[in-house]
Amino acid sequence: VFPKASLVGVNRALTIPELRRDADAHQGERVVLGGVILVTTPKVGQTEIEVLSRPLGEADSPRRTDQSDGRFLVVTPDFLDPAVYSTGRRVSVLGTVTGGEERKLGELPYRYPVIRAERMYLWAEDLALGGYPYYGYPLVYGPPGFYWGGYWGPRFPGPLHPFWW
Repeated sequence: VFPKASLVGVNRALTIPELRRDADAHQGERVVLGGVILVTTPKVGQTEIEVLSRPLGEADSPRRTDQSDGRFLVVTPDFLDPAVYSTGRRVSVLGTVTGGEERKLGELPYRYPVIRAERMYLWAEDLALGGYPYYGYPLVYGPPGFYWGGYWGPRFPGPLHPFWW
């Protein structure tokens, strides 16, 4: 999703657990990370996004899975509207590690790696789809006259095929 020229120098081997252990040792390294937005907080001169990491799939898109290596913070100098960058949206980030920050997660201390965003990609919202669609009466499944009456109705109406088989 990011231009190839912008990916030069990216350390793809760097993981969230490594960054949580010692983000200061990796300061200045460029990474591509992704996940699900938990909170977007606009501040004076910047916007901060807390992201629950997800493994990256095709085109650096965060996979739809329950697997996560932890959380990280994304900081950008731009104003990002929390209504657009809302909870549950998937995001991919190309950025530079600026260090780590310890905060409370519930009642526990949690070490967040902080990424200064160079580029971000907000993926389309996931749609909640129901089960198999059933288009019973009055809708039909084929061209007019081919199939009507739902599951038990006549398939080929006419004197030669009076039943559904």
